[in-house]
Amino acid sequence: MSRLLTSIWRRHRGILYLAIILASIAGGCAPTPKPAIVEPPLKQIHQVRHVMGTLLDITLYARTEHEGLRIIDETFAVAEALDRKISTYKPESPLSTFNADTRTEPLIVDPDLYNMIEESQRLLARTDGAFDISIRPLVAIWEHAAVTGVMPSPQEISAVRSTLGRGAFSLIPPSSVRKTASTAQAESGGIGKGMAVDAMMERLRRDGVTAACINFGRSSVGAIGTPPGQNGWRIELELSEGKHEDTLYLRDETLTVSRAHGTPFVVAGVAYAHIFDPSTGYPVAISRGAAVRGSSATAGEAYVKYLIIRGAPSPGIARQWNGATWIVRNGGTVRRSEAW
Repeated sequence: MSRLLTSIWRRHRGILYLAIILASIAGGCAPTPKPAIVEPPLKQIHQVRHVMGTLLDITLYARTEHEGLRIIDETFAVAEALDRKISTYKPESPLSTFNADTRTEPLIVDPDLYNMIEESQRLLARTDGAFDISIRPLVAIWEHAAVTGVMPSPQEISAVRSTLGRGAFSLIPPSSVRKTASTAQAESGGIGKGMAVDAMMERLRRDGVTAACINFGRSSVGAIGTPPGQNGWRIELELSEGKHEDTLYLRDETLTVSRAHGTPFVVAGVAYAHIFDPSTGYPVAISRGAAVRGSSATAGEAYVKYLIIRGAPSPGIARQWNGATWIVRNGGTVRRSEAW
């Protein structure tokens, strides 16, 4: 028996050596389990600053506090730069300069101002004329009326209304605008915060931020991702002053809120909201609140103005709103889109 084993060993020992070597190589190449990489918790950065005449509240999460502070500074700078360009309260802004120019020949304007007018013309069509940035001359006569206490005459209102609408400005790409009338002016108050929110969200995404919330004056909100461990950014919705309407959890979307009874001004004993109906030339006198959720804060500013001025949209109008959902309260009556 021993001779037989010895014979087998001698004849096959090369194969056996090879098997042993291969087994050792296979064992040596087996991957060694690595410990799971645990990412450090994100740092919450939160700041509030005064921009565009109201409070701009930004919360974001970053890998380090240093990185978060840099990003939040750059994000505020986006809104501040836009404010310097399209504010009607800054005499030196490109918008104020444009409004003061009475020439009807093509005027070269700042790119952001050109984009504002271009986008506003698209939104004018989607809102059947309810949202119209060319109402600045109309706003001016009512601001004068609020100071003097004297109602504008029907003739004065009619004369201003004749210059409003899509024909007020003609765009000449890439950066020129022609006024149809020497008195034509643009109003940024109804769109500026929405433009700023969209621009800030774009900047945050370019910086790799995956969780942030921008709350601009409690009327224009933009949400990116969610806070760590949460389902969304929690927003308490009020459509009537001091009255809770709904609790929303925003995620990768915008919210625009407007109330016609927020800060009224009084002319001849009648209280009006700072929202104007271009079709009548009068400010809104009804108590109404509305909100829009969607993918663009700029568009939301236009759609919510439609809701305040005209109430719930017809199906034909709503189909042009790119899937935005809405809610509108008129006194005790609330209407909302199915997807709200």
